[in-house]
Amino acid sequence: MELLCHEHVELDSSSQVKSRPLRAFRDAVLTQDSRVRQNLLSSERPNIIKPGTEQTDVQPYMRRILTGWMLQVCEDQKCEEEVFPLAVHYLDRYMSQNPVRKCHLQLLGTVCMFLASKLRESFPLSAAKLCVYTDHAVTVPEILDWEVLVVSRLNWDLASVLPSDFLELLLQALPLKAQNHAAVRRHAHSYIALSATELKFSLFTPSAVACSCVTAAVVRLNIQKNTFTTDGLLQLLRNILDVDMTSLRECFSALDETINLTLPAPPELQGQDVPL
Repeated sequence: MELLCHEHVELDSSSQVKSRPLRAFRDAVLTQDSRVRQNLLSSERPNIIKPGTEQTDVQPYMRRILTGWMLQVCEDQKCEEEVFPLAVHYLDRYMSQNPVRKCHLQLLGTVCMFLASKLRESFPLSAAKLCVYTDHAVTVPEILDWEVLVVSRLNWDLASVLPSDFLELLLQALPLKAQNHAAVRRHAHSYIALSATELKFSLFTPSAVACSCVTAAVVRLNIQKNTFTTDGLLQLLRNILDVDMTSLRECFSALDETINLTLPAPPELQGQDVPL
């Protein structure tokens, strides 16, 4: 007897199944369970990046260039939104504990994407495909050797909590119209990816980054402008996740500055400051 899961699968012109799988739907029952929130909050603490090993060969601008390239690879491969932030999290955790030579920096970033895709993708990125993106400066044996090195240095603890893990909890708690959820979610994911390119955001908890990104999305989409001030939104989200308000304000201010320097504001907000 053949078992079917009754999923719709798209076929290409040669009747071959496309490699892009269907994703699981968002389960509101789970995200509304307070135990999920508590487990996420308790699990995020051990994975906060703490300054440790000082890098002498790798300069801050090199990390920015590397993460920009990693983001391009993940976008080109249409990876899940969580893959890039998780890869950068591995990168920062490794570099906070181990000195890295700049000649190995792209190799380390490649391995972090390789690992992150295994954790968050149904079909992970292949080592051979990643080599192509390095213009074959990195080889498959090097990726496989460094994969073992990186996971061992991270103590095989790869199931890290990300800002995106809090998104559904926050979106369900906001008094938003149904048609606004998708736009806020999309913008928040973009801001989470942007924050991953800046090292300073690794010093904040994922929950603080998530609250800041959702607030920035609501403000910049000009949603609920007559209902909440920016500080009111931060306070509402802070109450949901029990985030330290001082840290949250610092995180949002840093994010707002980064967005202003990197991304153009919507026409209706151009020339305006986002007040706290």
